[in-house]
Amino acid sequence: MSPPPSEQNSARADRHVAPYWSYWGKADPGYPLEPKWHPLVGHALDVAAVGVEYLRRVPAVNAFFAERLGGDEGLLSWFAFWFALHDLGKFAEAFQGQREDLFSGHRGRSHTKAYVVRHDTLGWLFWNEQLRRRAEVGEWFGPETADYRDGLDAWVRAVTGHHGQPPEAGGYWESHFHRREDRDAIFTFVDELRALLVDDAVAAIPGRLDSESFELASREVSWWVAGIAVLADWVGSNSTYFPYQHPEESLEAYWGAAQARARDALQATGVLPTRSQERGFGELFPKIREPSPLQAWASNVELRSAPQIHLLEDLTGAGKTEAAVVLAHRIMARGAADGFFIGLPTMATANAMYARIAEVYYQLFAGDPSLVLAHGNKHLVEAFAASVVPDSVAERDVNQHDETATARCAAWLADHNKRALLAPAGVGTIDQVLLGVLQSRHQSLRLLGLFHKVLVVDEVHACDPYMLRVLAVLLEFHARAGGSAILLSATLPHAMKQTLLAAFARGCGQRAIPGLEKDAYPLTTSWSALRPEGVDENPVATRRAVRREVAVRYFSAQDEVIERIEAALDNGHCVCWIRNTVADALDAYEQFRDRLPAGQVTLFHARFALVDRLAIEGDVVARFGPAGGAAERAGRLLIATQVVEQSLDLDFDYLVSDLAPIDRIIQRAGRLRRHRRDSAGNPLPGTEGSDGRGNPELWVYGPGRQKEPPEDWVRSALPGTAVIYPNHAQLWLTAEALRAGGFALPGDARSLVEGVFAPDCTIPERLQHSADRAQADQYAQASIAQANTVVLGNGYSREEADWWDEARTPSRLGEATLSVVLARWENETLVPWAQHEERRHAWAYSTVKVAERLISRAADEASVERQETVQQVTETLPGKGRWSVLLPLESVDGVWVARAWTALGDRRKERQLQWLYDPIKGLQQAICETIQEVP
Repeated sequence: MSPPPSEQNSARADRHVAPYWSYWGKADPGYPLEPKWHPLVGHALDVAAVGVEYLRRVPAVNAFFAERLGGDEGLLSWFAFWFALHDLGKFAEAFQGQREDLFSGHRGRSHTKAYVVRHDTLGWLFWNEQLRRRAEVGEWFGPETADYRDGLDAWVRAVTGHHGQPPEAGGYWESHFHRREDRDAIFTFVDELRALLVDDAVAAIPGRLDSESFELASREVSWWVAGIAVLADWVGSNSTYFPYQHPEESLEAYWGAAQARARDALQATGVLPTRSQERGFGELFPKIREPSPLQAWASNVELRSAPQIHLLEDLTGAGKTEAAVVLAHRIMARGAADGFFIGLPTMATANAMYARIAEVYYQLFAGDPSLVLAHGNKHLVEAFAASVVPDSVAERDVNQHDETATARCAAWLADHNKRALLAPAGVGTIDQVLLGVLQSRHQSLRLLGLFHKVLVVDEVHACDPYMLRVLAVLLEFHARAGGSAILLSATLPHAMKQTLLAAFARGCGQRAIPGLEKDAYPLTTSWSALRPEGVDENPVATRRAVRREVAVRYFSAQDEVIERIEAALDNGHCVCWIRNTVADALDAYEQFRDRLPAGQVTLFHARFALVDRLAIEGDVVARFGPAGGAAERAGRLLIATQVVEQSLDLDFDYLVSDLAPIDRIIQRAGRLRRHRRDSAGNPLPGTEGSDGRGNPELWVYGPGRQKEPPEDWVRSALPGTAVIYPNHAQLWLTAEALRAGGFALPGDARSLVEGVFAPDCTIPERLQHSADRAQADQYAQASIAQANTVVLGNGYSREEADWWDEARTPSRLGEATLSVVLARWENETLVPWAQHEERRHAWAYSTVKVAERLISRAADEASVERQETVQQVTETLPGKGRWSVLLPLESVDGVWVARAWTALGDRRKERQLQWLYDPIKGLQQAICETIQEVP
């Protein structure tokens, strides 16, 4: 057992140990070894060592900073100095006093300050009011140090903002650093740190540029400096590699040891880049005998070793995914990227993409990269979680008000979506990358995860105006850091393409790019920073197998739709009905549940616990995917929402779609007779030849077609659709376009899309109000996006803007949702709905997204004991359940039942609703039980 702190201090005093060693930075009474705390300056150097080692191991990041700061001489020591200042605020008595035993042992008195301002902000305050002036007077960076103060501020904000968001402005340092001994400890530490790290070359770095240029460069790079600071703090807090100890050597000796430990720690993570060597299309995709025209283009197009963007437009089933992978691989092989991330519109599409990428990704790299999917293969996901922060003794000190670095890291990595961004190869939802430029906690870590990668965004046409604006800002940041992008879509309106290309070009320093000229379809559109004066628009043919003429039948009576579906099922066909809302999907399921034999109808929507959603998705892909045969498909009905609309490789004999905008109709039609099969539905080899099922026929269900429809034309027939697609004029234009009785693809694709989305379309007078309202809403969405996104030139700072927790940041607008975590009572024990040997993963797989208006909090349990259990379980959830609702389910007569409160519109009352859950139908609302006045 180690001696008490007072005796330790005395012993170290005899050895002339500097007083700053007595400040604790990490502490845990449950730490299995002695000592139970780790010095603040030791932790500071641990984190600095990790940050420097990261720069050594990621040449593209180092080169980015060197280019902005006028060279790489002294650069690593420059970074080491600033990273070592990340926890300056922990010198404050308010922070140190959180551990009264350590404080009184070190100081011989009790603390007098309450910890009310977090240490990241405290560090900024001390720099702002004390250290900056000391740097100016001491001419740390030459006689002109004062001229560079604004640029230096950007570095301090970036490193002190290592909690995932910039430090708060304002406040008075004196009230927190009121003791001279604390100020003297900081000054002594910083002076010795400068002597260790800041030589003439380092001190000269600001002076390589004029003060304005240094400030601009510092603000720009601060977004990525902040990301490295977060990562370095997480890794440097891992006690497996950086064990608690009381150093007996100088800063110089400790620094050398910390660098050695950092090499081992960073090597154990999965965040370092992996080399890539170019392979041909046949090597990557041996099952594809002949590349499609788009895939051949991607295999042969001339590429440049510079930031570049490619927009690929082609039909569903034309091989866009493989073309994008080949293109990304070739960019990486030329050294223009270190990895890739594929962003999909939904979790279901991300899962499907993972299954396709998993077969090929090992060949994309020369080493053994980490491939991570949001909510995907659990073995890869969980192995990566352990590799980023290997098993360690986490700080669990109830006296500390801050979340510890290990706790923050574990919570962040518990979300598989987020983890995917740090790996060299990742697949996830587009939301995770959009959060990289929203005023969201840990946005800087997301930007760092994308650094020098190829960002692939699929189904770009699915972006609403808000997402489009956010994506444009993301592309600007991504291009600025040397990244490349590949955007995929069935069709893109002309204006949307111009917006995205211009944003990427701005990131490369180009104010404008030439206008787009070609209306051909399919089409590739490319732009490169090495050839900024031109946009390459290249028409390509499409794969013969996906060329089709689709017959369309339009129905306005639901009974007719049901009769058609029943007839097709009776004849041994498989059918999919895509409904626009979960409520409509549940209604259709109830219509068929008693009409069909047990197990012949499947319901698939977004309101399932993740474990059940993955099971349904797997069955759907196996049954209706390319390998599914007649035995699996015959007489089967799938009722689904938009979860099957994009990226899933599904093939149905007949398909019904609720009326939707024309681009969605075209997309859904891509799931109709997608692969060659015989008349019974068995797969046929090869891609050439006719389909034994005949020509595809799409059935569309919508309001009766009228030349002069009333204002409630959509709402009276499909009220849910009226909400999901608020521009009813576009729905009417789509219905009119379908009057022709069919369309040919690819020939009609461009004209169909422009005929609905072009700004000069003629629409009925009574739908004009809907169109105007929708357009005004689009402008409002774009304006909200502008307000919510960060500004590159402002640097990593709050700029008086609110920064949200990640769980509350809107990556897309529309109805706000929250995570509902399902639990079930087993006797008096509350366990996750999903079973998993690792509890944190069990909770992740038990989560379902629900509209905030439906569930705000769970109802109290009947007994005090159960309510205490609920509270204890909530404390174990990520973020201690702050941004989720734990919903306990009880088995009542074989049905899982829960109760939850939801706020009414006036927010002065709450309704208590009963909810039912089962793995077949998902989470559904039962009955209204109680009205309660809110105090």
